[in-house]
Amino acid sequence: MTHTAARVERVFWVACPVILFVVMFGHMTAIVFNALALMALGVAAAAWSPERPSLWRWPLALPIAGWAGWSLASVAWSMYPMISLHAWCDEVLYPLVSFWGFWLFGTQLRRPEPVVAVNWIACLAVAVISALNWGHLQPPTANTFPMHFYNRVGHTSTLAVFAMALFAGFLLRPRWRVIGASGIVLCLFIGLATLNRFFWPAAAATLLVALFPLYRRRLPLALLVVAVVGAAGVGTLELSSRLRSAALPPAAQQPHDLAIEGHQVYVPGSLSAIGDTVSADTRPKLWAFYIREAERHAWVGVGFGKPLPGIVYRSEMPASLLAVEPQALTHAHNLFINTWLQTGFVGMVLQTVLLLCLALRFWRLRRVNPWLCAAGVALVAGMIAKNSTDDFMWQTTMLAFWAFAGLLLGCAEQARAPGAASSGTARGQSTAARSEQRREAPTAELGE
Repeated sequence: MTHTAARVERVFWVACPVILFVVMFGHMTAIVFNALALMALGVAAAAWSPERPSLWRWPLALPIAGWAGWSLASVAWSMYPMISLHAWCDEVLYPLVSFWGFWLFGTQLRRPEPVVAVNWIACLAVAVISALNWGHLQPPTANTFPMHFYNRVGHTSTLAVFAMALFAGFLLRPRWRVIGASGIVLCLFIGLATLNRFFWPAAAATLLVALFPLYRRRLPLALLVVAVVGAAGVGTLELSSRLRSAALPPAAQQPHDLAIEGHQVYVPGSLSAIGDTVSADTRPKLWAFYIREAERHAWVGVGFGKPLPGIVYRSEMPASLLAVEPQALTHAHNLFINTWLQTGFVGMVLQTVLLLCLALRFWRLRRVNPWLCAAGVALVAGMIAKNSTDDFMWQTTMLAFWAFAGLLLGCAEQARAPGAASSGTARGQSTAARSEQRREAPTAELGE
């Protein structure tokens, strides 16, 4: 049974690299599901293997069981149970099984850099598509090659944030530093091409956390990094806002004074596009409506699935809000408000606890591998920052987040494993022995 399970677990060497590549693209559903089937087979073999710890000792087993169980239970009181069940599989089952699959795969890896390079190649392809179709990435997009495989701009910019954390954790080390730095640059270019304004705050948060090992003991360098990343984030946000407004009709380009709850706020002329964007943004009105409606089912929600609140509350939404925000019925444009609407306060707490436990699991490994620890926390921070003004956490985007988290955690814990420690000790002893021999050689010659 042990040898059979070990053989079956080899499917991770096919499934994981395939998923690392295809999650960056759209219209890859068939390939994704084939890889997920292999992933599920490998996870099942590991769960039955006597050489693996019991399932309840796997990382985040209890928080995952709580969140997955409650979100699945919400299907029972959903007005559209089939929509809820389908959404639960896409957003909970497949991603969390992949998290364990990538974690198992990461504990086996001795050289994870070539595997992560698969995602670098995917980012390079997305960057090439972005460059060739600059200014034409906003929907509706042409259904031609290679644009057919370009995901929507919101999802692509979110995936670029996740990939930056992956590159910072694995590839900013000797021999791979050029690949890692160039991968981060590719992700920044991909985000710029999407014209997604909220990509830049998320990218800044991700880089500030992921690069913490680089500047943690150098205060001047830390201040310089924060200043440079902050200035670059504001500058690129202004640039994205201007590029986005350039495509709007002239009437929509008229400047707006930045107004917050009726109070005028001075904005420098160099940041006028940011001021216009904030003043014209409809999200505060959207949040106010959905928060008011969420209080009607505050504890249990209306059932799992992002489209469900828009369907349930369609008749309650003011026509004036739909006039200024045609996408208001899609979702609440905030990860936690969406969770509250779907699964109630209980579900929101369980999801929050799961994310906090994930970040804490990485934090406990800060002395084992600071880079992987910082990258894992950066992945969580970047995801929350990116989805605080929208919610792209579904299908391949959710799959990518948990897959990257599992790979980072597995490799970090593999470095802490007794086998890795003993092999490292053995290498250290052999190195010390060679050094001792070199020191003794001249002494022996003198003695002769």
